[in-house]
Amino acid sequence: MQYKIPSEIGSELKINRLFYLTDLLVVLILGGIGFTFRYVVHSSFVWYYAIFWIILMVAWLIRPKTNPKLRMVKALFLAVTRDRIAYCAIDKKEREDGKDENQI
Repeated sequence: MQYKIPSEIGSELKINRLFYLTDLLVVLILGGIGFTFRYVVHSSFVWYYAIFWIILMVAWLIRPKTNPKLRMVKALFLAVTRDRIAYCAIDKKEREDGKDENQI
């Protein structure tokens, strides 16, 4: 029997080509929470509640195209909690005499 040793400590374990161990844990945890709280929901809204939890699980598991190493929840969390006061410098081309091209 051959063991697959991950090259990094922080690497994720794959169950199959698209599904990771953390995905399975998220589905089990969110499914358990949704199953537990289904008794709080009125009986006429149970189907809407189930659809809401399915959409929540899918949204939690998909990966954004801009950063495929992050989950969508982590990307949204970083976007909401980012420091809006910090700015990045935009370097402008300078001419040889030290003046910007925009100051001509």
